[in-house]
Amino acid sequence: MGVLDKKQQVMFVLMLIFFLWHMGTQWTTTLLSFLQWDTDEVMTIVDLGYIQAFGSLMNAVGSLVFGQIADTTGPKTMFMVSVVFTSIYYSGISLARSWYGFFFLQVLRFGYQLDSTAEMYLATVTTERERTGALMKLTVPQAAAMFFGPVLGSKIAAWTSLRVSQGACGIVMFLALMPVLAFMLPTTHSIPRLASARLRPFDFFHLIKNNKHLREGLFIRCMIVSAYVCYEMISRNFLLRSFMKTTNDSAFVLLVMAASLLVMQFLVLPALQRRTTPKSLLQVSMVTLILSYVVVSFVTSFEQFLVITALQTGAYAVAYAESSTQITTAVEMTDLGKATGLASMAQWLVHFALPIYASQVVQHWHYTYAFYTSALLSVGTLTYVTLFATNTNKRAETLLPSMTANY
Repeated sequence: MGVLDKKQQVMFVLMLIFFLWHMGTQWTTTLLSFLQWDTDEVMTIVDLGYIQAFGSLMNAVGSLVFGQIADTTGPKTMFMVSVVFTSIYYSGISLARSWYGFFFLQVLRFGYQLDSTAEMYLATVTTERERTGALMKLTVPQAAAMFFGPVLGSKIAAWTSLRVSQGACGIVMFLALMPVLAFMLPTTHSIPRLASARLRPFDFFHLIKNNKHLREGLFIRCMIVSAYVCYEMISRNFLLRSFMKTTNDSAFVLLVMAASLLVMQFLVLPALQRRTTPKSLLQVSMVTLILSYVVVSFVTSFEQFLVITALQTGAYAVAYAESSTQITTAVEMTDLGKATGLASMAQWLVHFALPIYASQVVQHWHYTYAFYTSALLSVGTLTYVTLFATNTNKRAETLLPSMTANY
């Protein structure tokens, strides 16, 4: 089998892994809000904020630890460890009936690292020129999972119960993914190492200090994700709850997000890229996000919420992709792993801090203030990109946003 054939085999297996992984993620996302309702004592938005913040802190710690260990054990091993952690976590959610149960389960999110591990794996089997096309292909199984995961989870819940469906999620995910990882995914060393992104210990500070473009990319990423976290947490845990009647409504929201992502990826983005510069594209996406975050405060129906969701999802995908392009083009190939590790850590630290703030805002003032915060953060990002950023005209050719909900 030639090198090209082996690369195609790796890409097919990786797409299958992505589909199965995100099936479990979207399955859980569909049922989570209902499970958090079904507790011994009703949890407030502040309770949910602390749960989400602690889980995100575990993600941030895990992203650096997994990156370091993957250098010596290989990404394939880390894939398998990540599946074990996540499968136990997903099934464990079905047993949680209190705030303490949900809170301490977040420790298992230390191992929720498939997305970052997948990016590192691709870096070892593709050249820089091939990588954007490879990442682009991964959006297809990701979007497909956003369709099938909610449908499967809600149907099983309707046939049995919410907790049975969620318990089955972790078991099915483990049984489906482990054979694929063990027997179908080649180890990195069995493929010519065309590129290698190594995470060397203690080099992170030096890299940030001496790379202005990387600092810019990380700052833009943090600002974009900060606005998204404020919006996503309140829209999912507060606004959407007031409109949802069944698990099918939650599934429908995820279907709209998947459709928006695919339309943006394959129809809108190619047309815009032919007519605008990357900087202009990022500016347009930020303006759209600002409008979405402001208008969502005036939503009065489930249908209106779906329209805002579609716009916000597409615009966020473009903004996230452009920030990813800046981060990965700001460093040498040998520093790619460190750069993606830093981006992942920064992103999860934002997920740690912002839920606490957003929940306090809702608790003591009004949920619309969280949306206004998202709008103000986006205005700040747009201003920075327009007046100060110097490395934004790198072309983004893929959309691979972190669109998963935070548990």
